[in-house]
Amino acid sequence: MPASALAQRWAAVLIESAYSPMSRRKLTQHLDEHAARLRAGQDAPAVGEWLVHKRFTGPDSLRCTLEVLAPEFPPEVLGALASGYVRATRDQLFAEQEKVKNSLLKAVEDAQRDLHDSEARFAQVFASTAVGIAIFDLSGAVVEANEALAAILGYEEMPKELFAEADAVALAAACERMISSSVDTDRREWELTRRNGDSVWANVVLSVLRGSDGLPKFHVALIEDVSEQRMLQEWLRHQSLTDLLTGLPNRSSFTDKLESALASGEPCTLGYLDVDSLAIVNDGLGYVAGDAVLVEVARRLRAVLPDAVVARVGGDEFVVLIHGSPDVAALAAMIDEELSEPVYLEGAGVAVSTSIGFVHAAGPGADPTAVLRRAHSTLRRAETGGKRQWAIYDHEADVADRARYARIAAMPGAFENGEISVEYAPVSWVSGSHAFVEATLRWGDSRHDDVVAYADALGLASRLMQMVLHDACSRGEPALIRLSRDQSRDQDLAAHVRTGLRDCAFPASSLFLALDVRSMPEGEENLEVLHDMGVHVLLHEFGGGSAGLSTVDRSPVWGVRLARPPSERLARQGMALMVPLLRSAGVHVIGGPGDPDELEALGVDLVVGLPR
Repeated sequence: MPASALAQRWAAVLIESAYSPMSRRKLTQHLDEHAARLRAGQDAPAVGEWLVHKRFTGPDSLRCTLEVLAPEFPPEVLGALASGYVRATRDQLFAEQEKVKNSLLKAVEDAQRDLHDSEARFAQVFASTAVGIAIFDLSGAVVEANEALAAILGYEEMPKELFAEADAVALAAACERMISSSVDTDRREWELTRRNGDSVWANVVLSVLRGSDGLPKFHVALIEDVSEQRMLQEWLRHQSLTDLLTGLPNRSSFTDKLESALASGEPCTLGYLDVDSLAIVNDGLGYVAGDAVLVEVARRLRAVLPDAVVARVGGDEFVVLIHGSPDVAALAAMIDEELSEPVYLEGAGVAVSTSIGFVHAAGPGADPTAVLRRAHSTLRRAETGGKRQWAIYDHEADVADRARYARIAAMPGAFENGEISVEYAPVSWVSGSHAFVEATLRWGDSRHDDVVAYADALGLASRLMQMVLHDACSRGEPALIRLSRDQSRDQDLAAHVRTGLRDCAFPASSLFLALDVRSMPEGEENLEVLHDMGVHVLLHEFGGGSAGLSTVDRSPVWGVRLARPPSERLARQGMALMVPLLRSAGVHVIGGPGDPDELEALGVDLVVGLPR
């Protein structure tokens, strides 16, 4: 919503909730500026203080403000605004309380000179203020109290015993401590008891009233009901720890619960769940249906695991914390069975499954963040096997995965710093004559296949391909470039190749581009466009599967680069039978690096040597 529209709504509810001499237009301008400050993350408490200073302190002013702003700002910003509002209200109260206190002192002093006038002034302040006032003698007994205090405590008329017994004892004890410790003022938030037994939270300021001789004569208590502000603070705290859609604890809340469980030293099991195929529900039935599925998943997880802590920690991610070390296979089966029952949305019976990563944890030394990361890593490992899978934490696999992910995460910096280089390997006809070179990537110990896989994982594949293309074309000799799966189906591939050829004045007929056969049939349009440009197009990672053979049969493929020869006898025999078929179809076959004699026996046309 634009800031001006938000400001108009905000101004409307403030004008309804409290009187202010400020015009609606000027108020809207101010609120528009405050909304912009909130969006910029600037000093939200100051906005709450401004509302109080401008007298927007009606009974519903803060609540209406939070309701208007809630759709636009996170709980943290709303909490900060409310905190500033409460603090300014409290300071205003304290100022009023100080003013009342000074008036009382002045009234007592003036009484010695002009009893009638001082009593009149005191009575006016005492009766008209909205702050509850009670005057105690030095023994703690109530000498006098105003009607505002009686109303705060739930009485329509002044009772004989104003305070509940426990509250009276506590107040008397506080007064006694002030005398014994020579403290004249004590401020605190106090939980008092109403007439009906309910609690009321109040800001209480206790002061010692001294006579002209400097000795304590009375105690005065100034009491303001802050129950509503406290409820708002509790609500905001609850909102900051709760997932609004499902009502489950959120990540922050769950991390605290996990930390407590680990600190106990008792064994526990953490399951990290990812709802499979939620995107299909969102795209097919809409996000309202997707949200309904998430709510149902939350309900069923709580039903099947009533003693576990269940939380939602991401869009389609949940976690469960179970005491002890249960059989995770049985646990996964139980969860799967519970979720397999369809829920009917818009006439469609929708059921989802989950993939789960389990971690057994015990000991007060365990780090909750590390345990969560291990569970999430285990989940991702389980998902490599497909949907509806589960896995249990494996330390060695986790160490390897962390090293790999750390390597991938560092790739953009390595790319920018020139740490990724291009190497060239000779490609020769089986007769021994040179045909062209193959460009391969190298990043430290990482070879071409790993480097392009990392690039695909990061979305860096297109930029990396452009670098290799420019480097290879700049050399001026025919070159073969193997593309990753993502590069092969990149819709901008042909445009990047055309730009690279033009910038380097490199003939298209000298460029050999090998598309990943696993990108077919999505990449077939790129294959045909590149062929029309005059580029020799190949397929690499070719193993003779039906998809690859179909692409060769219907597309203008210049050649294939065989996958690494299989170790199984039947698979090797199958490849040996496939090569002559490819050659008879006019498709060149490239093998290697490997034993030249074995490759020649296999029937290949060209052999790739080692990088030089």
